[in-house]
Amino acid sequence: MDVQELYGDEARIQLNFFSFMTIAIWVCFGVGIAFSFAFHLVVTNVASDVASESTMFWLSSLMYGFLGFIFSLVGAAIIYPIYNFWCERMRGQRVKGKIALVNRGL
Repeated sequence: MDVQELYGDEARIQLNFFSFMTIAIWVCFGVGIAFSFAFHLVVTNVASDVASESTMFWLSSLMYGFLGFIFSLVGAAIIYPIYNFWCERMRGQRVKGKIALVNRGL
């Protein structure tokens, strides 16, 4: 199979739901980590002794990281119809970067 690539630096795309959610999963994973870090700072400032601080750290990190991931993922699924509508009106989403259009020959 021969693969031919045409490189550019700007394109218009419109992702389907599966591709949109694939990217959203990585973004939501980052949000989960950020939530866990932020709430860790809040919990450690509220905790009064070292033993409860350690226990609260692990609990809050897991809980808030998971909740941040889930809420972000649900938010991405809810926002997809708006993204789809916007892309339909604008003839796709304009993106910039290293873009390759791949033509696969049989």
